Amino acid sequence: MDKWVNSADTFKCPGCSGNLFYDSDSNSLICKFCGNSFNPDIFDMLEAFSKVENEEGDAAEDDGKHEIVCASCGAVVITDENTASSICCYCGSPALSARRLTKEFRPDYILPFKVTKEEARRLFIDWTKQNKYIPKDFASEQNINKLTGLYVPFWLVDCKCDAEFYGTGYINDGANRGVFSLSREISFYLSRVPFDGSRKISDRLMAAVEPFDYSELRPYKDSYLPGYYAERYDQTPLELSKKVSTRTKRYAEETIKLMSCGQYDEVSFNNGYSSSSEFKHSYALLPVWFMNYQYDGINYGFAINGQTGEVCGDLPFDKFRRGKALAQVALTRLVLPLLILAAVILVPYIMFILDVAGYVNVFSNASVAGEVLGRIFAIGVYVAIPVVLFFIARFVAKWRVVSNTSQNPIDPPPKVEQYYDGTKKPEIRKEDKFISTMVRPKEPSGSWLVRILTK
Repeated sequence: MDKWVNSADTFKCPGCSGNLFYDSDSNSLICKFCGNSFNPDIFDMLEAFSKVENEEGDAAEDDGKHEIVCASCGAVVITDENTASSICCYCGSPALSARRLTKEFRPDYILPFKVTKEEARRLFIDWTKQNKYIPKDFASEQNINKLTGLYVPFWLVDCKCDAEFYGTGYINDGANRGVFSLSREISFYLSRVPFDGSRKISDRLMAAVEPFDYSELRPYKDSYLPGYYAERYDQTPLELSKKVSTRTKRYAEETIKLMSCGQYDEVSFNNGYSSSSEFKHSYALLPVWFMNYQYDGINYGFAINGQTGEVCGDLPFDKFRRGKALAQVALTRLVLPLLILAAVILVPYIMFILDVAGYVNVFSNASVAGEVLGRIFAIGVYVAIPVVLFFIARFVAKWRVVSNTSQNPIDPPPKVEQYYDGTKKPEIRKEDKFISTMVRPKEPSGSWLVRILTK
């Protein structure tokens, strides 16, 4: 019998939409087209999420709303017939055209805007002031006026997570360390984990503006739309299933560490498995202020949470201002200190060696003189090396601060605590076995420098 069994005609690969097949050798679902493999438990997710495909309405027209299409990037947003638009909130292009709504627009929920455009402008300006290396004209009136309020399509996913993880825990006790073998099984629930359903919008930006306060979520009404734009989803939960699986697995490991490993000083899991089931999802529009900025031929996108005011984005930096700051760091933290060190310590030390050399040559033979001078020189080098390394460490630390400030890294998604469903009781099984007691490893000399250089 052929080991490849068609899993289901309606279950497609989240990566390429090809049919998934079951491989009995690996106990996995395989896509022959792109080579991706999936755990069979993904069936629950695919079955739950595939319903959205069947529920999509046929082409229809909603009175009072129309679509605005960008001729440059192809973005399509929806607004009421009285709201005008001059630029695309995604690419900044003015090449926009309006048309009647071509598909039914049916969100389940909407989270109304709380942050006004004036408040968003102020929040954005305050945020940019934290970075000293942005272009001088970046926060100009012309750029800030590009702020556009957009209701972003999100799928809010509820599910049950089951996980098993195996690893090692360590308990430090003075100079000793206890080593334990850890086995963990847990079942818990997540509530309303958001996944943006737009291909045009950066997933990094949307994860960075989380979380939203769902207590203010309202059933969708057209009355919330005037003055803002909205995008209809172009990714279904089925197409997002791989992202859902990845995020829930990460949350499963975080939950195990939080709820069952508090007594350990260090924990490392080297093997694990997680699955999700009991999926539910709802389609919601969440408020975000967007701005697009082009600098040096590169488009930079920014987002402001329209409810909480959280700001994020990749800030451009002025190469001259950043280069000047880095050069100043090199001069003040490395070059000048080493020159001062040489002038204050090295030169007198060399003069001291020369004086000693003359004294030794008078009272000793050449071999004794060489040995004495060699030891004196070695002592000087032994003392100088830590001092030089100290200045190098200070230089590297400050260099990293300037570099990271100019790069303005985007925040990661929230931790599991934000979406953990505390209304449902978790189930936890843990088994800890003592393995041995070992001498706690000492930090090698110079480890402080390694931490700074590798941070």
